Amino acid sequence: MKYIRDIPFKEFVDSHHKAVDEDLANLRHSNEAGSVPLIFTETEEILGLLIGLTHPSRILEIGTAHGYSSLFFAKKLPDARITTIERNPVMVEAARAEFSSRKEGERIDFRTGDASEILQELVCKLADADVSEKFDFVFIDAAKSHYMEFFEAAEKICTKDALIVCDNILLNGWILEAEGKDAKRHRTSIKYMKKFLEYLRQRDDLEVSILTGADGLAIIRFINEN
Repeated sequence: MKYIRDIPFKEFVDSHHKAVDEDLANLRHSNEAGSVPLIFTETEEILGLLIGLTHPSRILEIGTAHGYSSLFFAKKLPDARITTIERNPVMVEAARAEFSSRKEGERIDFRTGDASEILQELVCKLADADVSEKFDFVFIDAAKSHYMEFFEAAEKICTKDALIVCDNILLNGWILEAEGKDAKRHRTSIKYMKKFLEYLRQRDDLEVSILTGADGLAIIRFINEN
């Protein structure tokens, strides 16, 4: 079984990737050189297409790492506001430095701490908020065993036309081939990811597209009755 991270497939896709600007290209190269987790180029292309079609004004990102995808959203959408959440202290320090050194960082609301707690705070804050204050695009790219929890919270603070995108749903292929030492080490994530995907499948009020490119994406929208 082959995934986009396998050579030469990843190299082929990477060779066709066009960065938003030189600054973001340099940030990708430095992150890759330092083995910092960030979205694959194919994931970036898909996200760029989605936000280019939907033009979201308020984006929620769960899982910041060093801030690459937050800056990608900010650069692609000059009028959008991005809220991003990260708890890892090392990641927080690095992302804060990246945001503070760029003008796009002024539009990024960086929330640090436990994502579950921060999301519940947002749920309380936005419970009776006007639709203009809610999020119209959500990108989930954090602890894989918590995707259902993150999705259920995000659903409460989204507009009815929002898109929710979940990254890494194939878990490096372990979602199907749960063998070997690495797969066994991640068996909890595998278990909960399968449970989450089955939950999405059973929701009649959701339209869900599962993409196998990169490390897998779930693109979710709400089916709104007119």
